[in-house]
Amino acid sequence: MSTGITMKSIAAQAGVTQATVSMSLANNPRIPVATRERIQALAKKLGYRPNPYVSTLMRLRRQGKPLTDKPALALVCAQDMADGWRNHPSLTIRQMREGALERATLRGYRAQEFWLHRDGMSAERFSEMLHARGIQGMVLSPLAEGRPPPALRWDYFAAVSLSVPLPSLTVTTVCNDHYFSSMKAVRECYQRGYRRPGLALREIHRHRFQGRWQGGYLVSGELMPELELVEPLFVKDWDDEKAIARWVRREKPDVVINLGGQPLYDVLTRAGWRIPQDLGFAWLACPGLGDPMSGIWQNGRQIGAMAVDALISMVERHELGIPEQATTLMLEGQWNEGQTLRPLPK
Repeated sequence: MSTGITMKSIAAQAGVTQATVSMSLANNPRIPVATRERIQALAKKLGYRPNPYVSTLMRLRRQGKPLTDKPALALVCAQDMADGWRNHPSLTIRQMREGALERATLRGYRAQEFWLHRDGMSAERFSEMLHARGIQGMVLSPLAEGRPPPALRWDYFAAVSLSVPLPSLTVTTVCNDHYFSSMKAVRECYQRGYRRPGLALREIHRHRFQGRWQGGYLVSGELMPELELVEPLFVKDWDDEKAIARWVRREKPDVVINLGGQPLYDVLTRAGWRIPQDLGFAWLACPGLGDPMSGIWQNGRQIGAMAVDALISMVERHELGIPEQATTLMLEGQWNEGQTLRPLPK
């Protein structure tokens, strides 16, 4: 957005027409280089920021196109497959994309989807492609498992990552408050009479979320002294049925707080445990309120919408590049009652 400095005021100070200012800021070769550089330097000194709507409309007018296009934002799929965000196994991650698309439309922007690894192109080429299309804002999907953050030309863009904060990439991030969600799950189980909760995660999630799930779980044990936390379970994948069954028999949790969802539920029931009669089950990523699984609803749609809101604010303030200090926006999870835990005592 403009900071109050307009092309008209720049033109008055520079002693040129408003059209000359417009063409100079657009690097139009019809304006002498010396004039362009002088006006660009003056605009920078005055703190001029172009409005993305106006920039888009002026570009279309110069190209002789209908003035119906809206400024574009890039939704970048950072998964290993082109449809990896749209069809991600995690419903929460799919919901993030849907929420981002809906909010961009609601805010009057046009969300364009791109695949980061299209045609095997480099991060540099990908950056140049978006830059050439006049795209200033980017929402980056959750990264594919095991992938490092891409080395894009971040100075070209305002960027928001759907991720926990990444030490190697200090762009704005938006995510669930995993620590709060873990604590909330333990507290809800406690209120239903459970006293030996066990946390079950895949190894990759143990590290991907930087210990936030474990942190909430362990601190809950300090805040609720009646709890007897069992040793957490970390497995490579949920198909390691023997390791899962051994853990339950050895540690004897009365409720399993987990990120496994249906695959872990199926492993436990195949091994003979009845849920919730023998063993409580609390999922940390329920797909929605009213789902039969008890646990935390992260509300992926709202997380995606928050990411676009944050991005639009940055684009309209012309805040491009890596910020000096990173910002993280977190959404608290909501409790879904479900049917896999004992009911609350009356």
